[in-house]
Amino acid sequence: MTLPLTLALRLVRITWMRKIFFFLTLLALGLRFAASPAYSEELPKKFPFKKNDSLNEWEEKIFKNRVLYWVNDLPANGYLNAKSDKACSGLIYRMQFWPKQRPMISWSWKVMKFPDKSKAPVEGGWIEKDDYAARVYIIFPSWYFMHTETLEYVWDEKIPKETLQTSPYFDKIKIIVAESGKNKLGEWVFEERNIYEDYRKAFGKKAGRVGAIAIMTDTDNTMSTAEAAYKGLKVGYKNEK
Repeated sequence: MTLPLTLALRLVRITWMRKIFFFLTLLALGLRFAASPAYSEELPKKFPFKKNDSLNEWEEKIFKNRVLYWVNDLPANGYLNAKSDKACSGLIYRMQFWPKQRPMISWSWKVMKFPDKSKAPVEGGWIEKDDYAARVYIIFPSWYFMHTETLEYVWDEKIPKETLQTSPYFDKIKIIVAESGKNKLGEWVFEERNIYEDYRKAFGKKAGRVGAIAIMTDTDNTMSTAEAAYKGLKVGYKNEK
């Protein structure tokens, strides 16, 4: 059954507002960090996801239903699962460091199911299809929270790898397609990114202090389901290449 256009547009507006709250939360985090004394976390920081309490140091932000995040606590190879059913929520970890000295971030991720973007309430719009099976965020705080900037690495089903685009929600969020396609569906894929260089390419200037990182799997706009996993997240180490 096809939704009437007015109802579909209303649903899009509601899901859009709920997701924007996530980004506003990131901005608020930036303001809070900017007001605190600068310091550097002990680096590199590793997130092995090998114990049931591995998520205790992360904050969960729920905006439309709850994405299920849970740890497979395998001693040698633990990982974080994420399963979204018409939901939008994310995990945020607060940390501060200067990426010029230690610019690298790496992780492995696996997508088991992509959001079905054909199920977006309104065809053709980007906001309506702004769901991803896997996202990793780097947040750069500012004294004025509307100037807080974010790099967002995603794995998309169709958008070509290394595509750089601006978020439909906020022009200071830059999306980098770190992985693309279905060819590696169900397989672990290793990613390593130079935060400092990616920031320079995205914003055209030198990067300042990192204030937080975040992870999110979401399907609230497409009203579909998605499933992914993350492991071996490591932040803030030197580029040895």
